[in-house]
Amino acid sequence: MEENTSINHAMGWALVGCGGAGRSHARWASSTPDVVIHGFCDTQPDAARRCHKEYGGEYYTTNPERIFADTAVDIVSIATSHGSHADLAVAALNAKKHLFLEKPMAMTTADCLRIYEAMRVAGTKLMMDFTIRFSGAARAIKQRLNASKVSHAQCMVAKGDLSRWQWDSKEGGGPLFDVGVHALDLLCWMHDSDPIEVHATGGRVTHPDELEDTDIVDTAAVTLRFANGSVATFLMSDAGRNTMVSKWFFEFFDGEESAVLYEHFKTVTFGDGETLTPPPQERLPRLVEAIRNDTEPYVPARAGILSTLLVEKIIASIQTGLPQRVEFPL
Repeated sequence: MEENTSINHAMGWALVGCGGAGRSHARWASSTPDVVIHGFCDTQPDAARRCHKEYGGEYYTTNPERIFADTAVDIVSIATSHGSHADLAVAALNAKKHLFLEKPMAMTTADCLRIYEAMRVAGTKLMMDFTIRFSGAARAIKQRLNASKVSHAQCMVAKGDLSRWQWDSKEGGGPLFDVGVHALDLLCWMHDSDPIEVHATGGRVTHPDELEDTDIVDTAAVTLRFANGSVATFLMSDAGRNTMVSKWFFEFFDGEESAVLYEHFKTVTFGDGETLTPPPQERLPRLVEAIRNDTEPYVPARAGILSTLLVEKIIASIQTGLPQRVEFPL
């Protein structure tokens, strides 16, 4: 790879995917020092035009190749529908761009590995946007507790609109790919170990006759066993939201101390009663830091591969009724 001169000057940034998640990426770019916004891309020209009008930049387009061919762009954020991540990410990496990629990394482990190989060949950086890792409260738990021995993760929501793209088998893959990957990534991070076995039950519990694709899972009750001997449970469903603890709820126990993460992962209460609501970690600056220092990004590509692998294993366990062995492919 040619010498990356971006470490010596402000980094050009562009966005592919100007929906809700993409607009968050645009806000982060606009507030990150030494990042200059260049372009916006979306299949819907109005969405790209709105971002361009609000956040500036040189242009907007419906063709991602214009972004990838732009030599002024060092970093590309991809925030499109899940099923499009793999091809877009590989194209961006082939163009020697650094990548800030929305979750999930891709919808199959094979596609995640294809992205990883493109990153390795390009010699560029890739950071995943697993939101909870940037939570100030989650980071406080990570700093104060040792690796979890036992934990519980929960994501419970009210029934929503099944016509949304997230429920489409090709575009979204259902809730496990949309929100489940966040919890799975956090569990692996807090346990500081790779999972080696998954046992899950569930399936189409809340929508038994409403989903066309039988592979879509609306409810999952999961047990994870990690290489270091620790264990975790994960419950996900759209059977209804608990307003007391919010959509997201987590408990972590390290054998000595404990912590509860709640209020949409904004607040932590430790076992001694101390309650904190620290500010979240800035996101894009962490990728800029990794590029400038040639270090691994805060949420590396490995985390994206592992979370998608776990979703695949959860679905396989639900379908077969059997525990699934987990072996990280790299």
